[in-house]
Amino acid sequence: MKFDFRKIAVKDIEGKESNLDISKELGNTIYKNTPDLGELEFAQELYKKGEVEVDEPKAEIIRKYLEIGQFFAFVKKAVNDKLDSINPKK
Repeated sequence: MKFDFRKIAVKDIEGKESNLDISKELGNTIYKNTPDLGELEFAQELYKKGEVEVDEPKAEIIRKYLEIGQFFAFVKKAVNDKLDSINPKK
């Protein structure tokens, strides 16, 4: 499934929705922290393109680095909700 990390729908405290671009920050977080070459390539693709193909293994990579990075809870919630659409059992 394609995800565009340049357009993550987040809600403010009043429920108003807006889009947030986290592609570069998330790509950079993965790039700087991964010991894995596959994750490194994924980070570069995410950083450069913003829109990437995400399957369950890549969703787990994203979840892991959301916790390592300096992402606010409302951003984590928006991304995790979107990733849950890949595997609704989560």
